[in-house]
Amino acid sequence: MTEDHTASDLTVTTDAGIVTVRCVGELDLNNARDLRDALLGPIRAGARGVVADLTETTYCDSTVFSVLVEAHRAAAARNVPYAIAAGETAVVRPLQLLGLDRLLPLHPGSETAQAAVAGRDRS
Repeated sequence: MTEDHTASDLTVTTDAGIVTVRCVGELDLNNARDLRDALLGPIRAGARGVVADLTETTYCDSTVFSVLVEAHRAAAARNVPYAIAAGETAVVRPLQLLGLDRLLPLHPGSETAQAAVAGRDRS
């Protein structure tokens, strides 16, 4: 497993070709570009799968939701499995209010998102 630290409390790890972007704390306009780059880079490079781990994210603004949708569309276009782990109300509730929970591949935890991307169902 490899691990890289990027700005804005983002950690990118790769395990067996699956890239996990873990976000801790607040995500907003100031760090949305870092998140976008961390998600889209591996998708464009043809990673085996990509997980956005937002289980420790305490706040998201609309800029971040746009990034999550963009990553979802890019992954679908390239046939790269993509999942979002979001258990915190601060992330899940706004996605539900916007109806994005019906579009995005949301999972209640990192383990279930990893399993979904790897093709194993642990729900």
